[in-house]
Amino acid sequence: MYSRDLNRQGLFTSKGEKKEFIITKLHHSLMRMGSYTTKMHKNDFFQIIYITGGTGIQYIDLQAYEVKQGDVIFLNTWQQHSWSYNSTTQGYILSFSPSFITQFVSDHLFVHNLPYFKRFTSHHLLELKYELSEWIQDTMDRMHKEYETENGEYLNLVRAYLLEILLLCEKEIDKAESSNSNHAKSNELVKAFEALIDKHFYEYRFPKEYAKVLLVTPNYLNALCQKIKNKSAGDMIRDRILIECKRLLIHTNLSASEIAYQLNFKDNSYFSRFFKKHIGIAPDEFRRK
Repeated sequence: MYSRDLNRQGLFTSKGEKKEFIITKLHHSLMRMGSYTTKMHKNDFFQIIYITGGTGIQYIDLQAYEVKQGDVIFLNTWQQHSWSYNSTTQGYILSFSPSFITQFVSDHLFVHNLPYFKRFTSHHLLELKYELSEWIQDTMDRMHKEYETENGEYLNLVRAYLLEILLLCEKEIDKAESSNSNHAKSNELVKAFEALIDKHFYEYRFPKEYAKVLLVTPNYLNALCQKIKNKSAGDMIRDRILIECKRLLIHTNLSASEIAYQLNFKDNSYFSRFFKKHIGIAPDEFRRK
């Protein structure tokens, strides 16, 4: 069985033998250290801290992160870090060198290229959803049990557990980034639609005309508007026309017929019906009020 003594600068057994991988229960490590806090330091190995209970504060490059059950903390080799935990804090500490995994995968930069271990990463902390949190804890329990009882014969099984955790965390981050990216793209498209409405509402009255300019289908444009603005694409066009109707009625002396002509309605009668349907009163009455 490997010793679980963890040196802050490297991975060593109690006999001074350097190892490529160590897993310890967080509470046991804190007890051996005799302190719930550490000073800022750097390691020459990668580290994952998984919180299974309690709370605490993790400091990474002077930034403080409040941690709780289900949180995963990632520490690479160039970050200054420390922690301030307490008697309630439970979890696991996984410490490993990249070579421990690259014996299992062909890419020698595999660990360095994971989104949470890149040099300028912003993914220091991952909050797991309940289902994935349960899965990760179960995998760590199995890894720890195997690590405690093995004699080196089944290290590949430990590697497989670690690889599973690394990839599941990467997948979760990629899903979040993809969702954010798609949301940002959707927002940009709706903003472009609003800009086009503002420019062309005099002439374009139907979503399909805008969709053609935006190179999307009318149904897709409508779905995005419903999702982001809570109204249909047609409603957004109509609302912009109504705003202009009100502006002209309030701030000009143009007659209802002249406004209808300026806004490209086919006649005054149609304009009046349109206005009354959506505002509740006729254009002339709106102006008087």
